[in-house]
Parts: sequence; structure tokens; C-alpha cells
Amino acid sequence: MSKAATLMALASALEQKDYQQAAAYLADHFVYYGTGTQHLSKPQFLELLQTLQSALPSLRFHLQHLCEMGNRVTAHLQFASLPVQSFSSEEGPGSQPSAHRASENDPLEAGLECTFEGAFITSLRVKAPPQQRTEDTLRALGAALHQS
Repeated sequence: MSKAATLMALASALEQKDYQQAAAYLADHFVYYGTGTQHLSKPQFLELLQTLQSALPSLRFHLQHLCEMGNRVTAHLQFASLPVQSFSSEEGPGSQPSAHRASENDPLEAGLECTFEGAFITSLRVKAPPQQRTEDTLRALGAALHQS
């Protein structure tokens, strides 16, 4: 399997919430470098994804423009199907989303760089999403982490 295909398989396993299969693509010394987070180990990364998907059950990872060079794969990542309900404690569950919040038709985007050793992914680095969507990303992450 090519490195790009391995990255796609990881995204697919995560979408299916098959964390055991996802873990099989990651090296034991795997490190995740996210936007605004400290570096996460393999177990911490998988726990973060489980938490996010508990809060955002329809979260999807769309990888585009994959480019494989040596032991590296770069891609454009879109996080889609984010919920439209509010995360604010002041608003009720039936509240309409704020005008600035991302919708299903307005996915969050980021750059992604993945490094490999042999067939295993050793690191994932997510580059910051565009400035206008950073607030939505942090709101979604904060809500997911507060529920854990």
C-alpha cells in the first residue's frame, strides 16, 4: 500500500470509528502536532478523536490533493458535517446557529503533513485553519473536551 493510500485508510478507519484499525496504521512512537494543542502521543491522539466524534458524531475527514514525496505525504484536509446546534451554555438545544458558525456546507479546512517510517505513520502535523474559522474550530474542540 502506498503512503498516500495508508493516510486515506487511516482517515477511513477514523470515520468508521474503528480505533483499533486506526491504531494499526500508527507507529508506537507516533506524535500528533495540532493547532493550538500540545503534542499528543498515539493513545492521546486516538482518545482525542474518540472525544471529538462523541461530540460530533457525523464528523468526516476529506483528504484532497495528496502529494507523496519520500517518507512524507502532504494533503489538504476538510472537516465536514459539523453539527449546527450551539455549543454555548446560554443557548438552548433548539437555538439557531450563529451567522459566523460553520455549517455542513462550509467545512473547516487545514493543511496536513504526515511522515512515515516504513509502512507506519510516525507523525501528523495539522497547519492552522484559515483565521476566519479558527473560532469555530476552538468552539467545537472545547465543547468536545468539556463533555469528556
